[in-house]
Amino acid sequence: MVNLKKMINTYFKSAYYTHLLLTAKSLIITGLFISKISVSIAQSAPFPLKPIDEQRVQEIEKMLSDKPSGFGEPYNKREVWDKLLKSGNYDRFLRGMRNYSFPSFSKDDYFSLSNGSASSSKPGLTMMRKRAEGLAKATWAECLQNEGRYTRMVEDGLRDILKQKSWVSPRSDYDFKNYNGVAYSVELTSSLYAHTITQTLYMMGDKISPKLRKEALDALYTRIFNPIHHKFKTQNDNKENHFLIADNNWNHVCLAGLVGAALTVIEDKHERAVFTYIGEYYSKNGLVGFEDDGYCVEGVTYYNYGFGHYILLRESIWQATGGKIDLFDDPKVQKISRYAPNIEIINGVYPAISDGREGAKPDEAVMIYLNRTLGLGIARYDTLTNKSGTSDNRKNVMMAFPNSSYKSQPEKNIKKDEANTRSFFEQTGVLVSRPLPTSSAKIGVALKGGNNGESHNHNDIGSYTIVQGKQIMVGDPGVIPYTNNIFDAKYRYTYKTIGSYGHPVPLVAGTQQQAGAQARSRIVHTDFTKEKDNITLDIASAYDVPELKRLERIMDYDRSHAGSITFTDSFAYANPQEFETAISTRSEWKQTSDSTLLLTRESEKMLVTFFSPGNKLLLKSEEIAEGGTPYTRIGISIAEPVIAGQIIITYKPQN
Repeated sequence: MVNLKKMINTYFKSAYYTHLLLTAKSLIITGLFISKISVSIAQSAPFPLKPIDEQRVQEIEKMLSDKPSGFGEPYNKREVWDKLLKSGNYDRFLRGMRNYSFPSFSKDDYFSLSNGSASSSKPGLTMMRKRAEGLAKATWAECLQNEGRYTRMVEDGLRDILKQKSWVSPRSDYDFKNYNGVAYSVELTSSLYAHTITQTLYMMGDKISPKLRKEALDALYTRIFNPIHHKFKTQNDNKENHFLIADNNWNHVCLAGLVGAALTVIEDKHERAVFTYIGEYYSKNGLVGFEDDGYCVEGVTYYNYGFGHYILLRESIWQATGGKIDLFDDPKVQKISRYAPNIEIINGVYPAISDGREGAKPDEAVMIYLNRTLGLGIARYDTLTNKSGTSDNRKNVMMAFPNSSYKSQPEKNIKKDEANTRSFFEQTGVLVSRPLPTSSAKIGVALKGGNNGESHNHNDIGSYTIVQGKQIMVGDPGVIPYTNNIFDAKYRYTYKTIGSYGHPVPLVAGTQQQAGAQARSRIVHTDFTKEKDNITLDIASAYDVPELKRLERIMDYDRSHAGSITFTDSFAYANPQEFETAISTRSEWKQTSDSTLLLTRESEKMLVTFFSPGNKLLLKSEEIAEGGTPYTRIGISIAEPVIAGQIIITYKPQN
């Protein structure tokens, strides 16, 4: 009988394969992936962990080329590289590289969050990713100039990364298993390292010494490929490598790095087919994380990150199979691709929903790729350019070189300017209302329904963002720095910016919104016309308040004249209780009367009028920062407990 364990150890120890081992490899892969595993794992993922489908793997194997390859071309295939160099687009970058120093690994930064010397994970994560960026930049510089000036920097940087104790983000290095060499895992940062390293090997070609190349391939197997093989062998439910069944950005980010790396350097075609299958099958979990109407619950920032990596995964597999496997064939992708243009409020301004960042915009390269490939017909994303960034040798190289999006003829699909007055994600309950192109109105609004069990969730049912001109006057505060407990359910909603307190939503009988999918909005009524948009959301389930009998938030958006937006919170209790609503703003503000405020941000001014029929209202304000950009919460409350009532707030431009 074949000693499978011994063969596995031998097979995965070496990164090179010879023809003499072909039979052994076939046995290993079959034994590793096809055997019926007795160990079971309880999963709720739509596409759960399961043994590899060998029949599908064999089908994929026939589609793959005999040799692995990555994005772009190696340095010695000069046609595109010379065009890029002569374009002048990289002159500034190359001048800056003359004095560039490869970033060092900092143990202090790596452990700064866990030892309390830093209040967020940013120092450790930034340090880790700057080193991957350093390898990418040095590779770019050498391939552009091809003078040998940066070869030593590339090789020295690569050696330094190979001896680095962990490729994993310190936040994800559970019990520091990676750092201590106990176990290795694929996650957001290690997948970035893997794909960056393989692109470096591919682009640099014979400029990398055979000895260093072998060391790099061995490290890739030890830290990246073997842990995934082990995951399928054991079907374990460890936290490590859980991205396979995740339905958030982790899924697509990790798969893009893992599969992209495998397709770039693994010589054995069958094994490349295995990893291609993993990408094809498990990436469906990431798509499930988007709503059926295409809405991204994680916001614009994570849309760029997560769906941007789905594009990398799609292009890797598309190129490797000659277009025979296309992850864009899923009809849901078309809806997801339209999320970014549909969530824009006005004038290139987007809401900072969830862990999004105020000021975040869709990634231009992502949108050009989607627009060209899927024929979205968006004029500003139609032009292909060979200008690309250099901080990444994956997406940047993919976009600088011909890719699948170059095959489209989108100019035939460009849509003329039309009255794009609203976007309505009906299944999610998110409405964006905009002025008519010919109107004098200059305000737009995004109203969020959804539920409080979403990925990167904030308790924000009924929250809204109002834009005047190019300024967010009122709205979701967005992300705050990630601390050591910010994703711990016990502590997450103690942060005011993540709990409902920091959002422009009610405080019901002194109670904030509850977390969980059971807290969800329900669309009661809509009435959309050319002049006005009206929507009513039932948001009562967001509050665990037994006395609450009814809570509806009504939004009236008026496109006439300068435009106006009115929110009416209508509520009823079983017995008299307190009721308060809030305005969250980074605008300067002042109270101009008992019932008015003036908001000012840059050159924009907005009048806010508030009242409650039959009731006196009280105002109180609080500045909130929690490590992020400060904002003000203006609480508007009814002076005495009431059994039912309304608070009505209207926003109008004043300039």
